[in-house]
Amino acid sequence: MSNYTIYIDITQFAKKRTITGIQRVIKEYIQNALKEQVHLKVISFNPELNSFELIPNHEVLKFFKEIKTYKFTDKTELDLFNQPTFNNIFFDMDAAWNSSQERSNLYKNLKSSHFKIFNFIYDLIPLILPHYSYKKRVQNFTLFLDAVYEYSDFIFFDSHSARNDFLTFKKKLNIQKEYSTKVVHLGSDFIANTLPRSDIYTHIFTQKYILFVGTIELRKQQSKVLEAFEHLTVKYPDLNLVFIGKRGWNVEPFIKTMKTHPQKDKKIFWFENIDDNALSTFYHNAFIVTYLSEYEGYGLPIAESLSYNNVTITSHNSSLPEVGQEFVEYILDTDNSTKQIIEIISYYYENPQIYKEKKQFIKTNYKPLSWSDTFNSIHAVFQDEGVFKVPLSDSYKLINYN
Repeated sequence: MSNYTIYIDITQFAKKRTITGIQRVIKEYIQNALKEQVHLKVISFNPELNSFELIPNHEVLKFFKEIKTYKFTDKTELDLFNQPTFNNIFFDMDAAWNSSQERSNLYKNLKSSHFKIFNFIYDLIPLILPHYSYKKRVQNFTLFLDAVYEYSDFIFFDSHSARNDFLTFKKKLNIQKEYSTKVVHLGSDFIANTLPRSDIYTHIFTQKYILFVGTIELRKQQSKVLEAFEHLTVKYPDLNLVFIGKRGWNVEPFIKTMKTHPQKDKKIFWFENIDDNALSTFYHNAFIVTYLSEYEGYGLPIAESLSYNNVTITSHNSSLPEVGQEFVEYILDTDNSTKQIIEIISYYYENPQIYKEKKQFIKTNYKPLSWSDTFNSIHAVFQDEGVFKVPLSDSYKLINYN
């Protein structure tokens, strides 16, 4: 086993205080790493000190239990560029493109201090669909990706689709450097850390509802599901609709539509912040789950939904077929997606035996990944002595660890 120290920067996680998407990956990886006694140092940047700080592992675990409210009390200043030089890895898992620490300079200084740079790339949305991101984010992500192309020693991706996108842009930019990579699919289980609040949602859990889990944003097309529901509720008055997800960028018209909808809090519900116990119960009791994104690096809600044996409707693009496989219902005609949603939900509503058989098929055949599986897949790379023998230069032997 390699003797190494992994440094993970959670500055953006600690700033945003959310537990979806990227933050879920970071949390689950760190929890598993600490459980397995990996030599891990969790750090964050303090702009007042103009320095990184080390967060003790016990405080990291406390933070994960109280993400919204926890106040760090035991950080200590860390001279990141003057660490013991034996097998140090800077594993950049967070939304680093938003960091005040520009990655080009940071990576350059880390390399001068004999660090290896490992990255986890989730998607290339700001470059592939820039109209769904604000201008500053596109600029920041472009600079971040430039730094990855120049300095990264090893790159994890959450899907083959995301890796292919990365390599496509590499070709467009005429970058000759080769990269050691591994695709690591994400876990779909999660451990609840707070007490259930099911009393708040009981009246919904006892109803038949369509569920959509994901940040409210134009790319995910929640509006299509709402439009479909407005037709469905006429035919099926007992049907409800639940959105779970924080407010995204440039979605004010849709938010206004939801907030002023005559069925708001009667048949249409939106929850921005719920705990993992409530999320688990929403998945468990859902009639059908929908996820209509135009592009995903992975599509974690699809994997989570299938782990609960849910009939799931999703788009047929990017990584979604990779995650959904043969277990989901795909929207194939994007020009008539609302119509297709109505048809699929109506079909399962009116055919309860077929609905039951579909759920049983998923239960019998779908093999969900755990976050422990994800951790082990990552950890296998760190245990490979060959990773630490890759030279600190621009010439790399391409290693595909799949």
